[in-house]
Amino acid sequence: MAPGPSQGASIAGLGRGDQPVIQLVGFRLDEEDYAIAITKIQEIILMKPITRLPEVPGFIEGLINLRGSVIPIVNLRKRFGLPARDIDDETRTIVVNVHDKTVGVVVDAVTQVMRINRDQVQPPPLGVLAVSQRYLAGLAKLDDRLLIILDIEKLFEADELAAAAATA
Repeated sequence: MAPGPSQGASIAGLGRGDQPVIQLVGFRLDEEDYAIAITKIQEIILMKPITRLPEVPGFIEGLINLRGSVIPIVNLRKRFGLPARDIDDETRTIVVNVHDKTVGVVVDAVTQVMRINRDQVQPPPLGVLAVSQRYLAGLAKLDDRLLIILDIEKLFEADELAAAAATA
C-alpha cells in the first residue's frame, strides 16, 4: 500500500479550504470519544434489522434496507478489535458516504455535533502504531478528554466495501 498523505494534509482534509472552524459528529466506542467530519455523514439512524452475509470481512455485519437502498453495515467495535457489546437504546448507525458508496457504521452512542477550531486539531503522535495512525485525521483536546478524529475514507478499503455492496 502506498504511503498516505502528510499529517498536515490529513488535518486539512477535515473541511473545505481555510475555514477556521470544522464541524464534527461525536460518538463513543467503549470509553473513548471519536468524531467524523459532518460533511461525510448522510444521517444518523436507530438500529435496523440486519441481513447477515456469508464470506465477508468479520467487521461487516451485513446489509440493511434504508428507504429502498441496500447498504452494508460495518461494526466499528469489530473493525477496531474492541470487545463485543450488546445493542441497547443508545446504539446508533451513522450513515456515511465513503468511496462513492453509502455505508452504515454501528457505534455505541452518538454524543454531539461540535464545532472545533482547526488550530485545536493536532496530528496523531508518532508513537501511535503506523496501522492505526493512517486512520486518524487528528486529535483534539476537549476539557479533560481527547477526541479521536477519524478519517472515514481511509478507515475502509474501497474493495472491501465494493465486495459487500456487490453481494447486495
